Amino acid sequence: MAHRDLREDILRLVGGYCSTAVGERTVLELKPDYQRAKSELADVATVLSEYEKGMSLTFPQIPDVEEVFSFLQKYGTLNGEKLVLVAKFIDGIVKLRERIVSNRLARYLNVPHNLVRLARDIKANLTPSGNVRVDRHSTLSQLIERRNEIRERLLSLYGDIIRRHQDKLREHQPVMKGGRLSLAVISNYKIDGIVHGFSATTETIFVEPYEVVPIQNALVQVEDQIRDYESRILKTLANRVIRSVEHIRRLYRNLGRLDSIFARARFSLDYGGVIPQFGSKVRLKGAREPILYRVKGKDTVPLDLELPTYALLITGPNAGGKTVALRTVAFSVLMASMGIPVPAEEVEVPEGARVFLLGFEDEGSVKSGLSSFTSELQKLREILSQVREGDIVLFDEVFASTDPDEASVLAYSTAKYLAERRIYILMSTHFSTLKLLAKTSDIFTVSTVEGYRLVMGKVGESGGLKAAKAFLPPEIVSYAEELLKEVPSYIVRLREEYERKLQKLARERQEVRESLRKIRAALSERGKVPVEEIYREVEKVSPVKEIREGQEYFVKTLGLKGKVLKVKDGKVIVRVRNFEVEVRREDLL
Repeated sequence: MAHRDLREDILRLVGGYCSTAVGERTVLELKPDYQRAKSELADVATVLSEYEKGMSLTFPQIPDVEEVFSFLQKYGTLNGEKLVLVAKFIDGIVKLRERIVSNRLARYLNVPHNLVRLARDIKANLTPSGNVRVDRHSTLSQLIERRNEIRERLLSLYGDIIRRHQDKLREHQPVMKGGRLSLAVISNYKIDGIVHGFSATTETIFVEPYEVVPIQNALVQVEDQIRDYESRILKTLANRVIRSVEHIRRLYRNLGRLDSIFARARFSLDYGGVIPQFGSKVRLKGAREPILYRVKGKDTVPLDLELPTYALLITGPNAGGKTVALRTVAFSVLMASMGIPVPAEEVEVPEGARVFLLGFEDEGSVKSGLSSFTSELQKLREILSQVREGDIVLFDEVFASTDPDEASVLAYSTAKYLAERRIYILMSTHFSTLKLLAKTSDIFTVSTVEGYRLVMGKVGESGGLKAAKAFLPPEIVSYAEELLKEVPSYIVRLREEYERKLQKLARERQEVRESLRKIRAALSERGKVPVEEIYREVEKVSPVKEIREGQEYFVKTLGLKGKVLKVKDGKVIVRVRNFEVEVRREDLL
C-alpha cells in the first residue's frame, strides 16, 4: 500500500462528513502542509468548542454554484435559472453566517453588501423557476395583456375559417409551422394564403390564410417586444453577477474550506479524535487506526507508543497487529499533517515530518514486471533520495522474498543509515537474525505485539507453526516442528562454528608448512632424492585426513556440517540437513 492509498482512504472517510459538494472536493484535495494544518486544526478546535455551547454542526441547504461558473465560461452570460441559483447560494451563505458566533469561523463567510443586494434584486425580478416577474414591471405587464388580446382575436378568426373549410382540412385546429399558426389543408383543395410547408406522406399543405396575416404579424411583433424586455432584465442581472463573479468564487471556495472544517469536527466527534500537537518526537497514546475503527468501533485495540530511539523493531505473531501498528503511526502523522484530528487520547508528531512506506501490500512489482525484491530495492532507493531529518519511514516485513539472513543485515544496515541521519524508522519482521541484531544494538528499540497491544523492550516469536495447526494436517505441522529443531536460529551460531573451523584450518596449514620445512631440510642433507621418495615423505607428515563415508565433516562452501554418503573420483556426496549436495574433497574440514 502506498502513501497515496492511505491519504485517499482517510480523505474519503472524512469527506463523507461534508454537507456540500465543494466541501467534499476541498477535503479530497487536502495534502500534507503543516502551516495550513495548524491553522485549520485551530479552526476545528473552535468548531468543537462552539458545538459544546450549543452550535449546530449541520449546514443549511446551500446549492452548488459550480455549474454557474461552467455555464458562464461556456456561454459568456447567465440565464434566469442560473441567476436564481446564484441568489439561493448567497442567501444560504448569509443564513449560515448568522448562525456562527466565533469571529475566527465567521471570517470564512464575509459576504459583501453588493452580493446581498444582488441576491435581493434577483429574487425581486425573477420567479423561483427563473422567469421574469410580470407584477414587478408595468411595461411588461401591458405587453403581455396586449399579446393575450391579439392571441384571442387570432384564435377566434381561425375558428371561423375552420368552420367554413372543415371539409378541406386534415386537422380542425391550427398547427404551428415555421413559427406561424397555419391550417393543415388537404393537398387537392385550395385556400388562399401563404404556404409554410408540405407533407408528401399525408398529402397535406400547411397554409396561413391571408386574412389572419395582419393579426399574426401583430402577435409576432408584441412577442418580440416581450422577449426583448425580458432579455434586457436578465442581461442587466447577469452583468451584475459577472462583475461580482470573483467575489462569488472566493465565497464558494471559502464555503468549501469551512465545510471541510466542520466535517473534520464531525469526524472527530464520531471517532474520538484529538487535536495533534507538533513537536520533535513520535508519541501516541490510545491511537486507533481509523479505517479499522470504522469497522470495529470501540473494540479497536489502541496503540501506545513513544520512541526512545530513532529505530523501532516490531515483532510478534502473524495477524498479531504489527501492520496495524505501523498503519496507525502512518495515519496519525499523515492526518496531523493535513489538519485532521487523530483518533487518539494524545498525539505528538515531529513538525514537518513526512511519511514513507515500504513493504505494504502493493501490486506495483507485478505491473512493472520486476521481482518483489527488485521492486522493493527500487522503491527503497527512491525513498533514500527523498527523506530528510525528522521524516518517518515505515517498513512492513521488507525483503521477505529473499534470503532471510541477507534480508536481515540489509534491513538493519538501512535502519542504521536512516537513524544516524535522525530519520525515524519503524519496521516489522519475522526474521530471527534481524531480531538478534536489533536486540544487541543501541540503534534499535525492540517491541512485540501481545493481544494486539505493543509491548516495548521485548522480542516476540512469530508463531507461524502454532497458527498453522488450525489450517493444516497434524503430520505436516509435526514434521515442520522437528525440522525447526535442526535449523540454526541465528546466524551468529553459524559464524561461531565457521570461525572454529577456520582456526582449525589455520593450525593445519601451519603444520603443513612445518612439514614442508622438514622436507626441504631433508632434501638439502641428502642431495637429490627420487620423486617417489619425496611423495612418501609428504604423505607421512601431511595433515590431510582420509575422507570416510558415514563420517561428518564441515563443508566450507556451505558453512554447515554434513555427513559423507559417497566418495568417488575426487567428488564427495554429502547430506546437509535434508539435502544431498556434491562438493570437492578440499571443501571438507
